[in-house]
Amino acid sequence: MPAGWTGVSDVPRAGASPGSVQRRAERRAEQQVARRSRERWAVFACSVLVASFGLTVGILDVLH
Repeated sequence: MPAGWTGVSDVPRAGASPGSVQRRAERRAEQQVARRSRERWAVFACSVLVASFGLTVGILDVLH
């Protein structure tokens, strides 16, 4: 049986100081922003590759 998903809950743990909860929330927000940025760059790079391939095929079709 596969392992289940483990996640970090948003509920503060017993004994966690408000400062550590705030830092964890800020770090998680920063990670989400970085993840979105990487996803956008990946989509952009794939778009450039597809456009380059299409342009190459189009040029070779005209030259043939």
